[in-house]
This record gives sequence, C-alpha cells and structure tokens, in this order.
Amino acid sequence: MLSLPTTGISRSISTHNVDLDTICDWIEATVLFDEEELSQSDICDTLIEENIYENQDMAFYIISSAWSEIRKRQSWLGEGTPFNITSNRISRLLNWKNVSAHSFCLILSISKYYRGWTEQFGSDYTEQGELFEQLAKESLEQQFKDWEILLTGWSSKNATGIKQLVSDIASKLGESVGNVSRWTSESRKDAELDILFYRPFKDQRVGIPVFLMQCASGRNWETKRHTPNLKLWTKIIDFAVTPTKAFAIPYAIVDKSFVENCNLVDGLFLDRYRILAATNYKKKWISKSLKARLVNWLKPRINALPRSH
Repeated sequence: MLSLPTTGISRSISTHNVDLDTICDWIEATVLFDEEELSQSDICDTLIEENIYENQDMAFYIISSAWSEIRKRQSWLGEGTPFNITSNRISRLLNWKNVSAHSFCLILSISKYYRGWTEQFGSDYTEQGELFEQLAKESLEQQFKDWEILLTGWSSKNATGIKQLVSDIASKLGESVGNVSRWTSESRKDAELDILFYRPFKDQRVGIPVFLMQCASGRNWETKRHTPNLKLWTKIIDFAVTPTKAFAIPYAIVDKSFVENCNLVDGLFLDRYRILAATNYKKKWISKSLKARLVNWLKPRINALPRSH
C-alpha cells in the first residue's frame, strides 16, 4: 500500500481534516500502482493505525464519500476505466502501462502529497510540461474531431520567437498582426499560450470559434488561471472576434471547486477526467510515440513511490 500523503490528510478527532480529492487520489494510486485491490475495511484500518481517526464511524464516513466520488469519476470514462468498483471494494482492471494517460495525470496529481519523493527527480519540469501539452493536444484531437489543434508552447524543440508565433497564428486564422513590439518582447517566448484550437469554415473567413489554451501541470496551477492573457493577445493579434480562454490541468477536483475554477478561468476548463474522456471516442487514443514517452517517464517514479512497510 502507498504511504498516506504527507499533506491533505491529517488527524481528525471531532472534525474531518481529510481532503476528499487527496484521499481519492491516494486510493486510485494505491490500486493502480501497488495493491491490486482495496476494500473499505482495508482503508479504515490504515486510517485508524496511522492515527488519522480514532472513531471508525468517522473514518467510514470519509471513505464512503471517497467511494461515491471515485465511482462517479470512473463512470465518466465508460469502458476506459482502469478500475472495477463494487459497494465495498475497488480493484484494478488494467496495468498502469495500458492506461498511460491516466497514470501520468495521477502521478502528477499525487506529486504534491509526497515532497521528498518528487525532489529526487530534480527541479527541471520541462519534459513534464511538454508531455502534458502533447497529452492535452491528443485528447482534444479525439473530442474536437473537425477542429484544428496546434501546439504553440515554447520548448527546445519548438523555439519559435513570439513575433514568428504571432505571425503564424494570425496567418492560420486569417487575422491581422497587431503591434507585437509595443506589447511584448522576445523574452515572452510563447506569451503563455500552449495550444491553439479553432474550428474553421470552408469560406476561410474570420469570426470563428477560437480557443487559446494554457496547460498547467505543476502544483502551482492555481496561480496560472489568468493565462493566457486575452488582454495581451487581443493587442498582438487584431482579432475580429475575441477568442475564448481554455485551461487544462491533470488534477481531479470535486464539483464545487470545479465550478469555482470554471468561473475563474472564464473559459473552457479541462481537468483530469475531461482529458481522459477521450477514451469515450477512441479506446486507444494515445499515439504510440507518446505512450512510449509517458511509460519511460513514469517507470522510475512509480518504482520509487513511498510505500508503507
């Protein structure tokens, strides 16, 4: 069994100090990466033994809440879910390598719960970010079949400067370039735009649905909800119609928080399960090249996960 998270789950005597998202992620990760199955009784025993709860009734209350939340989330994936959930037990249906997208998003999610574990892999998150952007792109390609979807985020392999990026985007959309020199500089690189996706018409005219997406894979994602900045982008490109923001994260969050974030993003908000919903359109929706990269990135991290003895 994976060790209990060091944040998000703490001693609860008269009130619950267990974050629902945290315990749901821990249950999913334990079954996908370590144990083949868990029962509610197994989880209750662990919470009691680790002095999180003294009262079994309180422990079972949060476990029951987690069960309902996980069951709902997995129902969104249909046959693509890696779990089987009964009234008392959750078991693994698929090896983590066969659900590499789910595994990747889940590992990113639990990284904030085990600080010592993540630190051993260094502080360069470039590859992580590139993988998540590619994952979001491939998911959108399945769910927005007749849309054009382009990676625009700056990387060592895609080091286009801001002026060239703006020119390329304006050309594809049939829009006019604005005053790039006045409102930005080359140090802005991609101006916090990771994915452009839009739905063109046959006439190739403007006035089409356009989304500008930020992909935030790190634990500080909440600080990036204002990006990409539409006030900036509507100055460096002279849009006929203001585009819409989009924001993608690998995390799963409860409904109340999801609604709040939709409002703060003020656009299309993709969490873990909206990204993984691509499985409803095509079961094996990840490209072979991306799957290989994800598995290679995941393997040492899964092997090093903190486990209880």
